[in-house]
Amino acid sequence: MRNTVTDVLRRSFDITLANWPLILIRIAEAVVLTMICIVSGIVAIVPLLVSAGFSKDDISRTANPAEAVAALLVGHWMLLAYLILFVTFVAGLIMALHSFVQGGSAQIYVDAERGSGRASSPVDRSRFAAFRMDRWMLGGRKSWRSIFWIYNLGGSVGALIILIPLLLTIAAMVLLGDAQGKIIAGCAGLLLALLVLLPVGIIVSMWCEKAIAVTVARAASPRDSLRAAWAEMKADFGRHFAVAILITIAGFVLFGAMSALSFPMAMGSRNSNLPMLSLMFAPVQIAMTLIQGAVSAVSSALMLAAFVDLTEER
Repeated sequence: MRNTVTDVLRRSFDITLANWPLILIRIAEAVVLTMICIVSGIVAIVPLLVSAGFSKDDISRTANPAEAVAALLVGHWMLLAYLILFVTFVAGLIMALHSFVQGGSAQIYVDAERGSGRASSPVDRSRFAAFRMDRWMLGGRKSWRSIFWIYNLGGSVGALIILIPLLLTIAAMVLLGDAQGKIIAGCAGLLLALLVLLPVGIIVSMWCEKAIAVTVARAASPRDSLRAAWAEMKADFGRHFAVAILITIAGFVLFGAMSALSFPMAMGSRNSNLPMLSLMFAPVQIAMTLIQGAVSAVSSALMLAAFVDLTEER
């Protein structure tokens, strides 16, 4: 018998709280990934652009900024090729680290599902506790490559779908002769692409999350996991969609509430006439930032736990 959406959310919430160290790992992951991006920009990208002579002032002083930019691009194509390769490497490294975290977390949630039974108890969450660092590491090592390719393959499919209205827009702008028609076609095409982006992004995100649960629970290959995930989502789309949307909305609401609470403090701390406000509000702003990070980590952990629960349900 299939559980209701409420049952799935309750059980995944219990599993997430019982394995709370995974939330701390996700927060640490966010810090590490942020540091990688900052260090990459400071150490590699910015110095290269400066040494190559990419200057905002040089471009703004020219009569034709577009030609100035084009000249810089042509004159430094080897540098641009290196930057593209470097950014691709950093993006791949970030995705690989995230895949490892997802693989280890999914392994713990699968262990929790299989070790606790299907009986539901809103009070005793200890039976869901399955976190062990060695199991987390094992799950990450075993499945990070599959998850890495799940993200790449699923994201590629989503990108191709989103490219369709953009290609149609480019074709329309080329075929239309007058400037006004090109502008109308361009605006309409961008609007259509944005309308397509939201549902496609949600579906692809659900698809990848489900495929991660499948590849960890069943040791399936990336393609088999994506294929099985798509088939199971189509057969039970209502529950998968409801779980994903409810968790996403709850995360956005909590994140927005924290932002709304911290906004007056941020505005007050920027008042140059009252420098003491910066010192007074700094601890609270730091606390709010940490809480927002925790909310994001809990939301991500809850989403994965829910899709593991839907996958392991018998």
